[in-house]
Amino acid sequence: MNEYRITIEGETATVANAEELVVALDVLQGDHDRAVLEQLRPHLPALVRGPRHLQRLLKVLQPEDQLFLLACVGPVLPEALEDGPALRDLLVILAEERVKEALLTGLGAEALRRLIETPEQLAEVLQWTYGHGDVTVLDLLGPAFLCDLLEDGYALSLALNALETDGQHRLIAMLGWDHVVGLVGSARDLAHLMRALPVELSHRLVAQLPAERVRALVGNARHWRSIEPFLEAAERACLRARLEALDAE
Repeated sequence: MNEYRITIEGETATVANAEELVVALDVLQGDHDRAVLEQLRPHLPALVRGPRHLQRLLKVLQPEDQLFLLACVGPVLPEALEDGPALRDLLVILAEERVKEALLTGLGAEALRRLIETPEQLAEVLQWTYGHGDVTVLDLLGPAFLCDLLEDGYALSLALNALETDGQHRLIAMLGWDHVVGLVGSARDLAHLMRALPVELSHRLVAQLPAERVRALVGNARHWRSIEPFLEAAERACLRARLEALDAE
């Protein structure tokens, strides 16, 4: 096993793994974290062997040193994470958005697509990014990946519920309205999407649904009863207005 030497204020010690590095940083209580990291810089990729190591190191560092560590391990960062939940757990412990951004951009598009395997995992990641961080996640994943991942209205609603309004608009624009309308295959899909979308987008969705699909989803009393409990008053009114307009045609 390799051991790496660090010297602080004339005192020398060695670390052989991430656990020993965490202990050393803890003992120093933040006073010499950067000095330690700089001395170990060539060896940090070898020390960070998995998500647990990376998480423990990031937890004991201040944001500036978190950025430094992420830059140092950048080439092996995709290998240090195993799945979407591991990425989510890292995002949870990072307090500053610029550090989260560095983590995401350090991973890159290919690794991010590999880590996020389900709509639920995408929603969990988006839950812990905000503002521009949401944009970074969506842009790295790209429209083609998002269209493949979000296969029905419920799946799309999970992502929408994890986004702020600007992010919701961006996601819908990336997918395209034709794709979004195509995801409404059931009354359940419609209800979830209407609840997740901001009012103006919810109304636009209802307006763009083909007449025959509106009638098939909510055109009789039984179908209406299946969806009504999940909608707010304004959403019910929007659907009723569309049905009345269709009946008047």
